[in-house]
Amino acid sequence: MNKKIKNSIPLVTIAIVTYNQIKYLRECIESCLSQDYPNIEIVVADDASDDGTQEMLQEYSKKYPGKFLLQLATKNMGITENSNRAHKVSSGKYIAWMGGDDLMLPGKISKQVKLMESDPECSICYHNLEVFDSDTNETIRYFNEKFKYTGDVSTLIRYGSFNGACSNLVRTDKTPIDGFDKSLPVASDWLYWIETLGNGGTIRYIDEVLGRYRRHSNNITRIEKNITQNELDHLFTCQILITRFPNLLKDILYSYSNKLINIRHKLPYFDVLIASLRINLTIRGIVLLTVYLFSLKKLRL
Repeated sequence: MNKKIKNSIPLVTIAIVTYNQIKYLRECIESCLSQDYPNIEIVVADDASDDGTQEMLQEYSKKYPGKFLLQLATKNMGITENSNRAHKVSSGKYIAWMGGDDLMLPGKISKQVKLMESDPECSICYHNLEVFDSDTNETIRYFNEKFKYTGDVSTLIRYGSFNGACSNLVRTDKTPIDGFDKSLPVASDWLYWIETLGNGGTIRYIDEVLGRYRRHSNNITRIEKNITQNELDHLFTCQILITRFPNLLKDILYSYSNKLINIRHKLPYFDVLIASLRINLTIRGIVLLTVYLFSLKKLRL
Protein backbone atom coordinates (compact mmCIF):
# COMPACT_ATOMS: atom_id res chain seq x y z
CA MET A 1 0.00 0.00 0.00
CA ASN A 2 1.11 3.57 -0.70
CA LYS A 3 3.06 4.74 2.38
CA LYS A 4 1.35 8.13 2.47
CA ILE A 5 -2.11 6.56 2.42
CA LYS A 6 -1.10 3.97 5.01
CA ASN A 7 0.16 6.66 7.38
CA SER A 8 -3.25 8.36 7.21
CA ILE A 9 -4.95 5.20 8.48
CA PRO A 10 -4.69 4.48 12.23
CA LEU A 11 -2.34 1.70 13.25
CA VAL A 12 -4.08 -1.23 14.95
CA THR A 13 -2.13 -3.54 17.21
CA ILE A 14 -3.44 -7.09 17.25
CA ALA A 15 -2.30 -8.40 20.63
CA ILE A 16 -2.28 -12.20 20.78
CA VAL A 17 -1.73 -13.81 24.18
CA THR A 18 -0.80 -17.47 24.05
CA TYR A 19 0.64 -20.43 25.94
CA ASN A 20 1.06 -23.95 24.52
CA GLN A 21 -1.56 -23.37 21.84
CA ILE A 22 0.40 -24.35 18.75
CA LYS A 23 -2.49 -26.61 17.76
CA TYR A 24 -4.66 -23.51 17.24
CA LEU A 25 -2.27 -20.58 16.97
CA ARG A 26 -1.48 -20.81 13.27
CA GLU A 27 -5.18 -20.57 12.39
CA CYS A 28 -5.50 -17.59 14.75
CA ILE A 29 -2.58 -15.77 13.13
CA GLU A 30 -3.80 -16.50 9.61
CA SER A 31 -7.22 -15.07 10.48
CA CYS A 32 -5.46 -11.87 11.58
CA LEU A 33 -3.29 -11.69 8.47
CA SER A 34 -6.40 -12.15 6.31
CA GLN A 35 -8.03 -8.96 7.58
CA ASP A 36 -8.75 -6.36 4.90
CA TYR A 37 -7.53 -3.55 7.16
CA PRO A 38 -4.14 -2.45 5.76
CA ASN A 39 -2.32 -0.97 8.76
CA ILE A 40 -1.73 -3.57 11.48
CA GLU A 41 1.07 -4.82 13.66
CA ILE A 42 0.81 -8.20 15.37
CA VAL A 43 2.19 -8.49 18.88
CA VAL A 44 2.40 -12.06 20.14
CA ALA A 45 3.14 -12.62 23.82
CA ASP A 46 4.06 -16.23 24.46
CA ASP A 47 4.31 -17.39 28.07
CA ALA A 48 7.28 -19.77 27.69
CA SER A 49 5.52 -22.45 25.65
CA ASP A 50 7.30 -25.77 25.29
CA ASP A 51 5.26 -27.11 22.36
CA GLY A 52 7.17 -25.48 19.51
CA THR A 53 5.14 -22.25 19.55
CA GLN A 54 8.14 -19.95 19.80
CA GLU A 55 9.92 -21.58 16.88
CA MET A 56 6.78 -21.22 14.76
CA LEU A 57 6.48 -17.55 15.73
CA GLN A 58 10.07 -16.92 14.69
CA GLU A 59 9.21 -18.34 11.27
CA TYR A 60 6.27 -15.93 10.95
CA SER A 61 8.47 -13.02 11.97
CA LYS A 62 10.98 -13.88 9.23
CA LYS A 63 8.27 -14.38 6.63
CA TYR A 64 6.62 -11.02 7.41
CA PRO A 65 9.45 -8.62 8.32
CA GLY A 66 8.26 -5.64 10.32
CA LYS A 67 4.77 -7.09 10.81
CA PHE A 68 5.35 -9.10 13.99
CA LEU A 69 6.63 -8.00 17.39
CA LEU A 70 7.34 -11.09 19.47
CA GLN A 71 7.44 -11.16 23.25
CA LEU A 72 8.87 -14.60 23.98
CA ALA A 73 9.11 -15.34 27.68
CA THR A 74 11.65 -17.80 29.03
CA LYS A 75 9.71 -18.34 32.27
CA ASN A 76 6.01 -18.98 32.62
CA MET A 77 4.35 -16.14 34.57
CA GLY A 78 0.65 -16.67 33.92
CA ILE A 79 -1.94 -15.00 31.72
CA THR A 80 -2.06 -11.62 33.47
CA GLU A 81 1.67 -11.01 33.30
CA ASN A 82 1.78 -12.35 29.76
CA SER A 83 -1.00 -9.96 28.76
CA ASN A 84 1.01 -7.11 30.24
CA ARG A 85 3.95 -8.01 27.99
CA ALA A 86 1.70 -7.42 25.00
CA HIS A 87 0.07 -4.32 26.50
CA LYS A 88 3.37 -2.55 27.17
CA VAL A 89 4.69 -2.81 23.61
CA SER A 90 1.43 -2.17 21.73
CA SER A 91 1.94 1.04 19.77
CA GLY A 92 -1.25 1.23 17.71
CA LYS A 93 -3.98 3.81 18.20
CA TYR A 94 -6.21 0.83 18.88
CA ILE A 95 -5.56 -2.62 20.37
CA ALA A 96 -7.48 -5.72 19.29
CA TRP A 97 -7.10 -8.41 21.96
CA MET A 98 -6.96 -12.08 20.99
CA GLY A 99 -6.32 -15.40 22.66
CA GLY A 100 -4.06 -17.76 20.75
CA ASP A 101 -7.02 -20.07 20.08
CA ASP A 102 -9.48 -17.38 18.94
CA LEU A 103 -10.33 -16.43 15.36
CA MET A 104 -11.11 -13.18 13.55
CA LEU A 105 -13.73 -13.20 10.83
CA PRO A 106 -13.41 -11.06 7.67
CA GLY A 107 -13.95 -7.34 8.11
CA LYS A 108 -13.64 -7.33 11.89
CA ILE A 109 -10.90 -4.73 12.25
CA SER A 110 -12.09 -2.40 9.46
CA LYS A 111 -15.66 -2.31 10.82
CA GLN A 112 -14.54 -1.61 14.37
CA VAL A 113 -12.08 1.10 13.36
CA LYS A 114 -14.74 2.75 11.21
CA LEU A 115 -17.09 2.98 14.18
CA MET A 116 -14.45 4.25 16.58
CA GLU A 117 -13.07 6.81 14.15
CA SER A 118 -16.59 8.16 13.68
CA ASP A 119 -17.16 8.36 17.44
CA PRO A 120 -14.25 9.83 19.45
CA GLU A 121 -16.18 9.08 22.67
CA CYS A 122 -16.07 5.34 22.00
CA SER A 123 -13.21 3.85 24.05
CA ILE A 124 -14.18 0.18 23.59
CA CYS A 125 -15.97 -1.41 20.66
CA TYR A 126 -17.09 -5.05 20.85
CA HIS A 127 -19.13 -7.40 18.68
CA ASN A 128 -20.91 -10.72 18.81
CA LEU A 129 -18.92 -13.97 18.80
CA GLU A 130 -19.68 -17.47 17.63
CA VAL A 131 -18.79 -19.88 20.43
CA PHE A 132 -17.85 -23.16 18.78
CA ASP A 133 -16.73 -26.64 19.79
CA SER A 134 -13.10 -27.15 18.86
CA ASP A 135 -13.43 -30.86 18.12
CA THR A 136 -16.56 -30.75 15.97
CA ASN A 137 -16.44 -27.13 14.71
CA GLU A 138 -20.15 -26.91 15.58
CA THR A 139 -21.71 -23.74 16.94
CA ILE A 140 -22.55 -23.98 20.64
CA ARG A 141 -24.12 -20.53 21.04
CA TYR A 142 -23.56 -16.87 20.30
CA PHE A 143 -21.88 -14.81 23.00
CA ASN A 144 -24.26 -11.87 22.86
CA GLU A 145 -27.51 -13.61 21.96
CA LYS A 146 -29.03 -12.34 25.23
CA PHE A 147 -27.05 -9.29 26.35
CA LYS A 148 -25.97 -6.39 24.14
CA TYR A 149 -25.16 -3.59 26.54
CA THR A 150 -23.74 -0.18 25.70
CA GLY A 151 -22.92 2.70 28.03
CA ASP A 152 -20.21 4.05 30.29
CA VAL A 153 -18.09 2.61 33.09
CA SER A 154 -21.11 2.08 35.35
CA THR A 155 -22.66 -0.23 32.73
CA LEU A 156 -19.56 -2.39 32.54
CA ILE A 157 -19.36 -2.61 36.33
CA ARG A 158 -23.02 -3.43 36.80
CA TYR A 159 -23.37 -6.12 34.16
CA GLY A 160 -19.92 -7.73 34.20
CA SER A 161 -18.01 -9.14 31.25
CA PHE A 162 -20.74 -9.00 28.63
CA ASN A 163 -18.06 -8.13 26.03
CA GLY A 164 -16.27 -11.29 24.95
CA ALA A 165 -12.51 -10.77 25.36
CA CYS A 166 -11.52 -11.41 21.74
CA SER A 167 -14.25 -9.10 20.44
CA ASN A 168 -12.76 -5.93 21.93
CA LEU A 169 -11.04 -3.09 20.12
CA VAL A 170 -9.83 -0.54 22.67
CA ARG A 171 -8.56 3.01 22.34
CA THR A 172 -4.96 2.67 23.54
CA ASP A 173 -4.67 6.08 25.17
CA LYS A 174 -7.62 5.21 27.44
CA THR A 175 -6.19 1.93 28.72
CA PRO A 176 -4.70 1.69 32.24
CA ILE A 177 -1.07 2.84 32.26
CA ASP A 178 0.03 -0.25 34.19
CA GLY A 179 -2.07 -2.60 32.10
CA PHE A 180 -3.66 -5.61 33.75
CA ASP A 181 -3.79 -5.76 37.55
CA LYS A 182 -1.23 -8.28 38.79
CA SER A 183 -3.29 -9.09 41.88
CA LEU A 184 -5.73 -10.91 39.57
CA PRO A 185 -3.77 -13.91 38.22
CA VAL A 186 -6.38 -15.17 35.73
CA ALA A 187 -9.44 -12.97 35.16
CA SER A 188 -7.86 -9.54 35.00
CA ASP A 189 -9.55 -8.47 31.78
CA TRP A 190 -12.84 -7.27 33.33
CA LEU A 191 -10.98 -4.74 35.49
CA TYR A 192 -8.90 -3.72 32.44
CA TRP A 193 -12.06 -2.87 30.48
CA ILE A 194 -13.52 -1.04 33.48
CA GLU A 195 -10.41 1.05 34.04
CA THR A 196 -10.31 1.87 30.33
CA LEU A 197 -13.81 3.35 30.55
CA GLY A 198 -12.89 4.88 33.90
CA ASN A 199 -10.46 7.04 31.92
CA GLY A 200 -13.39 8.33 29.89
CA GLY A 201 -15.64 7.30 27.05
CA THR A 202 -18.22 4.67 26.26
CA ILE A 203 -18.49 1.08 25.14
CA ARG A 204 -20.38 0.41 21.90
CA TYR A 205 -21.59 -2.76 20.21
CA ILE A 206 -21.57 -3.96 16.60
CA ASP A 207 -24.42 -6.42 16.14
CA GLU A 208 -22.50 -8.77 13.86
CA VAL A 209 -20.60 -12.00 14.41
CA LEU A 210 -17.04 -10.91 13.65
CA GLY A 211 -15.09 -13.51 15.59
CA ARG A 212 -15.08 -17.11 16.77
CA TYR A 213 -14.40 -18.16 20.36
CA ARG A 214 -13.12 -21.71 20.69
CA ARG A 215 -14.32 -24.01 23.47
CA HIS A 216 -12.04 -26.88 24.46
CA SER A 217 -10.82 -28.65 27.57
CA ASN A 218 -8.05 -26.12 28.25
CA ASN A 219 -10.20 -22.98 28.35
CA ILE A 220 -9.54 -20.73 31.35
CA THR A 221 -13.31 -20.24 31.67
CA ARG A 222 -14.26 -23.93 31.45
CA ILE A 223 -16.99 -25.07 33.85
CA GLU A 224 -15.74 -26.64 37.10
CA LYS A 225 -17.53 -28.14 40.11
CA ASN A 226 -15.40 -26.18 42.56
CA ILE A 227 -14.82 -22.44 42.73
CA THR A 228 -12.30 -21.46 40.06
CA GLN A 229 -9.60 -18.81 40.15
CA ASN A 230 -11.58 -17.05 37.44
CA GLU A 231 -14.57 -16.73 39.78
CA LEU A 232 -12.40 -15.68 42.72
CA ASP A 233 -10.78 -12.98 40.58
CA HIS A 234 -14.18 -11.56 39.69
CA LEU A 235 -15.20 -11.41 43.35
CA PHE A 236 -11.90 -9.76 44.26
CA THR A 237 -12.35 -7.30 41.39
CA CYS A 238 -15.57 -6.12 43.05
CA GLN A 239 -13.61 -5.41 46.24
CA ILE A 240 -10.99 -3.50 44.26
CA LEU A 241 -13.70 -1.48 42.54
CA ILE A 242 -15.11 -0.32 45.86
CA THR A 243 -11.82 1.48 46.54
CA ARG A 244 -11.28 2.79 43.00
CA PHE A 245 -14.83 3.82 42.10
CA PRO A 246 -16.58 4.60 45.41
CA ASN A 247 -18.98 6.90 43.55
CA LEU A 248 -20.34 3.82 41.74
CA LEU A 249 -20.93 1.75 44.88
CA LYS A 250 -24.54 0.92 43.96
CA ASP A 251 -23.46 -0.66 40.66
CA ILE A 252 -20.54 -2.47 42.29
CA LEU A 253 -22.71 -4.03 45.01
CA TYR A 254 -25.29 -5.07 42.42
CA SER A 255 -22.56 -6.87 40.46
CA TYR A 256 -20.96 -8.35 43.58
CA SER A 257 -24.30 -9.76 44.72
CA ASN A 258 -24.96 -11.41 41.36
CA LYS A 259 -21.48 -12.90 41.18
CA LEU A 260 -22.07 -14.54 44.57
CA ILE A 261 -25.40 -15.92 43.37
CA ASN A 262 -23.64 -17.39 40.32
CA ILE A 263 -21.50 -19.65 42.55
CA ARG A 264 -24.35 -20.67 44.88
CA HIS A 265 -24.12 -24.34 43.82
CA LYS A 266 -20.44 -24.50 44.77
CA LEU A 267 -20.88 -23.29 48.37
CA PRO A 268 -23.51 -23.76 51.08
CA TYR A 269 -26.52 -22.67 49.04
CA PHE A 270 -28.53 -20.90 51.74
CA ASP A 271 -25.53 -19.05 53.18
CA VAL A 272 -24.48 -17.73 49.78
CA LEU A 273 -27.98 -16.44 49.02
CA ILE A 274 -28.18 -14.69 52.39
CA ALA A 275 -24.72 -13.15 51.88
CA SER A 276 -25.75 -11.97 48.43
CA LEU A 277 -28.92 -10.33 49.75
CA ARG A 278 -27.00 -8.63 52.54
CA ILE A 279 -24.69 -7.10 49.97
CA ASN A 280 -27.53 -6.02 47.69
CA LEU A 281 -31.25 -6.77 47.83
CA THR A 282 -31.89 -7.99 44.29
CA ILE A 283 -35.08 -9.46 42.86
CA ARG A 284 -33.08 -12.41 41.57
CA GLY A 285 -31.75 -13.17 45.05
CA ILE A 286 -35.18 -12.86 46.65
CA VAL A 287 -36.77 -15.19 44.08
CA LEU A 288 -34.04 -17.82 44.49
CA LEU A 289 -34.26 -17.71 48.27
CA THR A 290 -38.05 -18.00 48.15
CA VAL A 291 -37.88 -21.01 45.82
CA TYR A 292 -35.25 -22.63 48.06
CA LEU A 293 -37.28 -22.16 51.24
CA PHE A 294 -40.43 -23.39 49.52
CA SER A 295 -38.63 -26.53 48.32
CA LEU A 296 -37.43 -27.20 51.88
CA LYS A 297 -40.97 -26.85 53.16
CA LYS A 298 -42.23 -29.33 50.58
CA LEU A 299 -39.56 -31.85 51.57
CA ARG A 300 -40.63 -31.64 55.21
CA LEU A 301 -44.28 -32.27 54.44
